[in-house]
Amino acid sequence: MKRYKKFSKKVVKKVSKRLRKFVRQKTKKKYPVIALAVIGTIGIALAGYIYNSGTHAAKTSRLVTFHDRGENRVILTHAKSVKNALKDAGITIAPQDVVEPAIGSELLSTDSAVIIYRSRPVLVIDGSLRQKVVTPAQSPNEIATAAGIAAISDKDKTTFREGSLVNDEASQVLTIERAAPPVDPLANLLKPTANALTISKGAQLFTDSSGVAHRETYYDLPMNIVIGACGGGDYSIRYDGAKIDKDGYVLVAAGYQAYPRCSVVETSMGLGKVYDTGGFALRYPHGFDLATDWTNNNGR
Repeated sequence: MKRYKKFSKKVVKKVSKRLRKFVRQKTKKKYPVIALAVIGTIGIALAGYIYNSGTHAAKTSRLVTFHDRGENRVILTHAKSVKNALKDAGITIAPQDVVEPAIGSELLSTDSAVIIYRSRPVLVIDGSLRQKVVTPAQSPNEIATAAGIAAISDKDKTTFREGSLVNDEASQVLTIERAAPPVDPLANLLKPTANALTISKGAQLFTDSSGVAHRETYYDLPMNIVIGACGGGDYSIRYDGAKIDKDGYVLVAAGYQAYPRCSVVETSMGLGKVYDTGGFALRYPHGFDLATDWTNNNGR
């Protein structure tokens, strides 16, 4: 308020000086009384306007609606910030609580809404996992994140219920029902069969689902050269010693005439893909030589 009054005095003094000069020029000092009257009237009016404007600006009233734990409370305040409006309303905010707009924000409207999210204990039940967390989070995903639990997908189901501080040790309970993971149709086909080739067998006959018999043998050579033949990527050693590509197919050597390179074939060790060939194919055109790490045991 002092700032506005100080400003008004300066403006009135400056304007009055210019008005006196202006009136003297126009009246040529013929009507000094009228000039002074005009100057005084305008000066007083200007000072009053500035003073009233400053008073009005300093005392702007605002309606603030507080949404807190399902209840609405409306106050009329001269506060310019959310923090001061909360103080005027006598509302206490804990450090763990969340306020929207932020507690340090300015109130930009004469009719504002302030939402308070209170921190409370929440029990999250995710299958066999039970995790309690104290959080102001509201959405299931936010609560799961706060509890250190895997994100919730759009296919998962979530339900809220009121908790018991005695039984649940929480005021709210979130239950997550995870959607069943998608089934990979190749998952079982990539696994070795019950009659899979082993190092002790050395060689065997395997009959595929079409009734075709294949003589199976194994070999252990680096596959870094041929692995780039079918889309690139690296290969790895499966738990049973079979060498597999990035998609899980067993690396197979076969006769290209019957099984062109990159053909998918059935083997006793699961689905395989033809990456290589060998002299054995001349004697056994439908035979398969399966790449393993059984001899060198070097991971390659």
